Amino acid sequence: MTQRTTLAVLRHSFTLLAITISFLACSDSNSDTDEISSSSETPSSSSETLSSSSEINSLLLNFTSDYATGLLRWMNTDSTSLSSGQKLFDQDSKVFANGKDIFVLERIDWGAINNLSCIQADKIEEGTPPIQKSLEAGSNPYEVAVAGSTGYIALYDLDYVQTFDVNTCALGEKIDLPIEYANASSIKANGNELLVVAQRLEAFSATKPGLLIIMNATTKELIDTVQLNFYNPIASVLSNGKLYVSSVDDYFSFANAGVEVVDLATRSSEILATSTQLGGGAQYIALDEANQVLYTSVYVGYRMAAEDPENPVIPVILSSKSVGSALPSIEDATELVFDSETGKLFIADRGFNTGGLKVYDTGTQTTTAIDGSSVLPPSSLAIARW
Repeated sequence: MTQRTTLAVLRHSFTLLAITISFLACSDSNSDTDEISSSSETPSSSSETLSSSSEINSLLLNFTSDYATGLLRWMNTDSTSLSSGQKLFDQDSKVFANGKDIFVLERIDWGAINNLSCIQADKIEEGTPPIQKSLEAGSNPYEVAVAGSTGYIALYDLDYVQTFDVNTCALGEKIDLPIEYANASSIKANGNELLVVAQRLEAFSATKPGLLIIMNATTKELIDTVQLNFYNPIASVLSNGKLYVSSVDDYFSFANAGVEVVDLATRSSEILATSTQLGGGAQYIALDEANQVLYTSVYVGYRMAAEDPENPVIPVILSSKSVGSALPSIEDATELVFDSETGKLFIADRGFNTGGLKVYDTGTQTTTAIDGSSVLPPSSLAIARW
């Protein structure tokens, strides 16, 4: 698999070839009981005061990293600037949210120390240290899914799913996957089913199509598998009984890359857009359910310099299975998250020239940059809501 063995891997926020310089927020990162201490920079008040408890609160979480330092920053989803508040994590981390529960998967040393941190969104500005638990060494955690009070972590380098208690962050049982070298890149919870997207690599190369593994979360038994159309799946989005999956193939030819959708009722997969239509491999995806538009960040090439080809965001219109024009003012797109409350698409743009956290307004069809987001390039995005 070339995203971990070539320079292109630096673009994939969870296939980063992390350097070993660690900026730890705790004195003992291996402890599975200690809370991590506050950052040396005490989080200050947000530039936007959060709404009262009687209103809907929405917080855009923006993990930023330059591969040496990693900071978790945030803002209200209707704001135009990031808060000055920030929490220090390792440079190779990824953020997720479920309601007001925030989870950070942290790789301190590639192939060695891995952590899960749990934070409450309504407490984030108070400077309360997150609860941190150590995952198995070399597990390489990729994604979090939540069902009720149980969280599930897809572990890329180990063939099991790690459970944890959402309320306490305490690690629970392991759910073994039915195949070796699954290389799980994404996980979703669908009722009592766990949907695990597996890359199935051989000697780090994508030699066969990705696989959707469907497990019973209670019995831990295999329910079914669905072979995907494309190779090296990166991300997935679950909506109304359908799982949308993006794949990038080998980061060079994109011969077997694109976006597809799995109908969970029929266990069948249908191609929505190929790499030829997109102009490259499909990386991260976000769904505008109301308008039935799936946005994908498209990998064209690794950007060694500002003059290299741009990596755009392309809309896929689901009703017609057609591809729209690239969104404006995007240089080097990676992760995406869509906010259904505001109708805005948030984009992590790691471009040399105009990079930063970007917002695409689906109403005006314009892209704007968030103030204060260029201090460190955005790497991972999520929205907490309560």
